[in-house]
Amino acid sequence: MNGRLGLTVGCLLASLAGCAPAFGPKAANGITFYCPGAGNLDFGDAGIRAGLERAGYRGQVATLMWTVSFNPAIDQALRLNARLGGTRLADVIEKYSNEYPGRQINLIGLSAGTGVAIWALEDLKEGYQVDNVVLLGSSLWHRYDVSKALRHVKGKIYNYHSSSDIILAGPMKLFGTIDGVFGEDGAGAVGLHSPRGRDRIVNVRWRPEYGRYGYHGGHTDATSPRFVQAYLSKHFMAGQAAARPGETLASRPESVPRVGRLD
Repeated sequence: MNGRLGLTVGCLLASLAGCAPAFGPKAANGITFYCPGAGNLDFGDAGIRAGLERAGYRGQVATLMWTVSFNPAIDQALRLNARLGGTRLADVIEKYSNEYPGRQINLIGLSAGTGVAIWALEDLKEGYQVDNVVLLGSSLWHRYDVSKALRHVKGKIYNYHSSSDIILAGPMKLFGTIDGVFGEDGAGAVGLHSPRGRDRIVNVRWRPEYGRYGYHGGHTDATSPRFVQAYLSKHFMAGQAAARPGETLASRPESVPRVGRLD
């Protein structure tokens, strides 16, 4: 068993098979890993799944639970757990890459989960990469250096940000960014302005027309199924074969494996 996985195996749920994650049949079509925010109060994986399905995405959507409570303040303050979540996710990505070589791999992170996603990329071994990364309402420091993470990204990092995000404007500054910077803006409020790798970062500012799709500039509503279908799915669909007419993910048989809510 990988040493990094051994450090955090106690956090994994019983759906592990021999300390390795189980992937469902849709994994053969690619995979999108979702890292929820602190406290997992967003339940955003439901919106991500529904929106991608409606857009014709045929791969597996896998949610990695990294939190230790249902209290966002606790999870935001216990930054070590988010770091360990990133390490755990890196192990899962590597295992998926080994089992399904050449398949598309995407990452989506919300709020503090964006830190988990970025740290997973930083922890990947040489030779392992994902295709594209989407950050929503990121509580990473807006000047966080993502150049190390970008070495493991084939495409780009898309950072959706909104100045109307009251969580990032208030409580986050008090408790600090997920990477431990206090009193400063998160990337989900003002954009991600990494000192290196800017040519591969796409900052997407909230626009009023997004409200028609359920994204009103709040902290978690970018996971609205309609917004995911209309906008976020475009970052992932190019590398996948189109669904057959009349077919959606729901029409395909699927088991529901879980690895700390990896499903």
